[in-house]
Amino acid sequence: MEEINDPLELEDKLYTIEEFGSIIRNKFGGDNYISDVILGELFLSKYPFYSCKIKKSENYISKKNCGCC
Repeated sequence: MEEINDPLELEDKLYTIEEFGSIIRNKFGGDNYISDVILGELFLSKYPFYSCKIKKSENYISKKNCGCC
């Protein structure tokens, strides 16, 4: 049996933080008063291994806890 490494079933591409937050909202729901950006950031703080799927800004500073940067 194949191990599932991506319970979000993300495509093999990079997402903006807003796109990522929208995926989280569509999959799990979320408070309408929280933007997709904040929702994405909150999810990444809990599950940092997903940060490999996020497009990095020019001033990005690696947190060294995602395993990919």
